[in-house]
Amino acid sequence: MLVGGYAIALNSVFIAASVFFYCVLALSLVVRTSEEWRIQLSAGARQWVLWAVVLMPWFVALSVTAVVLKPDFVAAMPTWFRALSHWHHINVFHIYSWHSLLVLLFVGIALNSVIRHARQFLGHQTTLAKLLSLDAFIVRGNRGSTVIYAVTAGLLRPKVFISPALQAKLNDAENDIVSRHEFAHQQRLDPLRKLCFSFLVAFYLPFIGNSLRREFSLCLELAADDYAAAGGLGGSNVASTVIKLCRLSRGQHHFANPLPCHFYASEIEARVHYQLRPERGRGFPLSLFTVLLCVLLASCLLSVDSYHHAVEAIFSH
Repeated sequence: MLVGGYAIALNSVFIAASVFFYCVLALSLVVRTSEEWRIQLSAGARQWVLWAVVLMPWFVALSVTAVVLKPDFVAAMPTWFRALSHWHHINVFHIYSWHSLLVLLFVGIALNSVIRHARQFLGHQTTLAKLLSLDAFIVRGNRGSTVIYAVTAGLLRPKVFISPALQAKLNDAENDIVSRHEFAHQQRLDPLRKLCFSFLVAFYLPFIGNSLRREFSLCLELAADDYAAAGGLGGSNVASTVIKLCRLSRGQHHFANPLPCHFYASEIEARVHYQLRPERGRGFPLSLFTVLLCVLLASCLLSVDSYHHAVEAIFSH
């Protein structure tokens, strides 16, 4: 049993972890039941929805923990609120209890995510080095190369790579679309955003997390397609260029690292349908997510201590 500062720190992690996992489970249900609704949103709005899904558990967990650890704030609340949100033994932490298991689970997932994404980062740097070498090799006079690629790589200073072989097979309008598409990825630091999002979504169950990663990557491509279409070339021309590049890239080498943004590596059918649909999609439902955030905050704050004692009734210290 620990008493004092270490106990407060571990209890804080336990409170945050328990609230965090509750929010993750609740939002997983929201994600699974709102797939058709999200398709109706614009690319930008879908990105905001996905960021809200991965950031909301952190915000709620930190907010609830901060409130519970502030005795002055809790003391100013009504009696019923203090009874529900007061943590009765914040200065004591029992090591050989279920509290430790939850803390270890959270720390384990966090460490695993850090290690996995550090490896992704190193792999991305290797991919960037290969692209730089390939680009330099072609620029030095090897224009006969048949390698086709259009990709943006690099985290803090992303670079755009478009092969001469690809440019030779496209007309001026199509080359403009590809250039504007990759320029959008470069200006928005999309490879870095993919890395950050992938880290945050690692706390979800694998089948949910992988689905969210794919959807986020698709949204980045849809947003870049929108930027290309906004240059006056139109959605139909962007859609036809996407199809053409998909056909040209068959049999070409694809880099395994998930962080670079490939023009032709995402869901082609979804991108084509998005550009050809008559409406651009709805905006971000701010009021809906404000209500969802308030519900999560209230439910967690008012049950953080009661659920803890309910579990203790089954698994005592």
